[in-house]
Amino acid sequence: MVEGLARLLGAGAMFLRLGPRRYLRRRRSIQEIRGRRGATFANGVTTRLTSSGAQAWHRVHWRPITIVLAGETSDDVAAWARLAVPELHAHLLVSPSTAARLKGIEADDLTIAGTEDAPSFDLVEIRRWMLRKRRNHDLLLLDASQPLPDTGAVIEMQCAAYDYHHAGEVGCVTPSYRTADGIISGYDVDRAVGEIAPARTPSADYGQSAIPRYVLTAGYHGFFVRGRALDRVDAADRELVGLDLDRQVAHFIRRAWAGNIRTLCFSSTELPVSRTSLPQLFGEQRAWAMQRTVTNAEGETRVVFVLNATSVSGGIRAVFELANGLSERGFDVDIWSLQDHPTWFDLRVPVRTFYSYEDLLLALRSVDAIKVATWWETAEIVWLASVNHGLPAYLIQEFETWFYPDDEVARAAVVASYRREFASITEASYQVGELESVGVTPTLIPHGYDPTAFHVIPDATRRDDAILALGRSFFQKNFAMTARAWQSLGDERPTFLLFGGEPDILDDPRVEYSVRPTDAQVNALYNSAALFVQTSRHEGFCLPILEAMAAGCPVITTDSHGNRDFCVDGVNCVIVPQDDDVALADTITRLMRDPEERERLSANGLRTAADYTWPIVLDRVGAFYRQLTASAAQGAPHPSNDRS
Repeated sequence: MVEGLARLLGAGAMFLRLGPRRYLRRRRSIQEIRGRRGATFANGVTTRLTSSGAQAWHRVHWRPITIVLAGETSDDVAAWARLAVPELHAHLLVSPSTAARLKGIEADDLTIAGTEDAPSFDLVEIRRWMLRKRRNHDLLLLDASQPLPDTGAVIEMQCAAYDYHHAGEVGCVTPSYRTADGIISGYDVDRAVGEIAPARTPSADYGQSAIPRYVLTAGYHGFFVRGRALDRVDAADRELVGLDLDRQVAHFIRRAWAGNIRTLCFSSTELPVSRTSLPQLFGEQRAWAMQRTVTNAEGETRVVFVLNATSVSGGIRAVFELANGLSERGFDVDIWSLQDHPTWFDLRVPVRTFYSYEDLLLALRSVDAIKVATWWETAEIVWLASVNHGLPAYLIQEFETWFYPDDEVARAAVVASYRREFASITEASYQVGELESVGVTPTLIPHGYDPTAFHVIPDATRRDDAILALGRSFFQKNFAMTARAWQSLGDERPTFLLFGGEPDILDDPRVEYSVRPTDAQVNALYNSAALFVQTSRHEGFCLPILEAMAAGCPVITTDSHGNRDFCVDGVNCVIVPQDDDVALADTITRLMRDPEERERLSANGLRTAADYTWPIVLDRVGAFYRQLTASAAQGAPHPSNDRS
């Protein structure tokens, strides 16, 4: 009853804070993510551990639990205990005053703290006592002055401890806290400021608070420990003596991670709380969280880019350019991937290939390096691989919810991957805004193009009867808009030059398709067309536009967000509205008839492109990683975010 009342009060406060529409959207998203239509992703993140599934697991696989009710309770503890003891197969450790109120609880199910042969509310004493008396028990710590959780929440945490990770590396579980001000889904180490921060639901709510996430620290209320972890975590008594229970738990978590025993915030399990306390970084724990070595034996900064694939992709190409460029600037660089060394790009750094993310993680977690996630699924792997060695970075080339327009569970998992433990970098101002809306402040460093590959060919002749586009059917590229506008020109339509890997994308006698051309061949196309057209709905950056500008080809495009930093309508390109076929057709016709305007756009495009060459960009990237190396060695916060 008490827990239900707290739930209602918390929900009411959240309703007032969010308003009716945002509140209903949030509850629907949480229910969807917690429901049966969950998902398991390649990196191990899963939302398939549901409440009903946990109940079914518990009926077969339950383990006895020692529940510590630390301090004094003002709740109806007797009614709660009468439910909890039999359903959870629990033994209670309580204060003398609480014990006096537990009418109807058998003496064998109860230990009074501080009495003969019984521990006080101290993790050192509790652990010693459990190893002697309750070695086959799991442990749950509760602040008795807080609303006590229902048995279903405890069962969910126990199920998560045993069943969330297939290899059994989860040893500790902590819940989310439901407060009057919203949900706290565990705590982050915000390395940009060197402090712990609550993972509150930010202004942009994608349901990310319901995605389970590993954490480096926690408070003691609701802290669940498997009996196996209690046995095996190497936390010396002398390190815990004299600390309060919150600090003992934080130190225990740190020592658990040292043995690769994970702490999971099973954030879909929400405990109502009347107050929260913010864990602090202190002493050895602060040094562990903040001070890292990321250099090799020769003192060179080591950088490991983690990829899911090495196949043809603009984003993957950008990673390869960064890897080559950093290597040329004295960094020790390699790429770890689930695919082999590429054949389509001149990659001059080693590629280590792994069968699965799990194999990659096990190899990477002992490496001292800046480890760079390059796709949201690799973020979980990089984070886990950087708990004890190295530093996690995140190259966010796109706010990757855009890849899942019809999958809210995937979108929530994507947003949950953006964490303050990472040194995050993104290449466009639009992504900066998206990331800030979910509580992450990245460093802005744009991508670049290779000026030796994409440039004006002095003797090239432009065809006044030809336009050029990337012929790709991926929904974000919205090639269909370009095709419709071009076809609407009828007999007046110019020759349509296309390139890519889909030669059957448009069947028309005036289409000339170049299949998987080399950079030199693409540059020749840029130099031969009168116009380059790109009508994407969304882009993280849109490098082909810059390549076209560098080759002197006038550009028609749409506002695709990531191109806003370098596309200026009427100055270096023409921007037409999304899905406005008539406006695009009219613009093509107008520019094809106006060579002087095309020449003006070309000249301005060349000036724009000159600021985005890889040598310029790579100098900035190298400076950022060197600053990151220095701050990690000193245990200082990340370098300031560069918005220039």
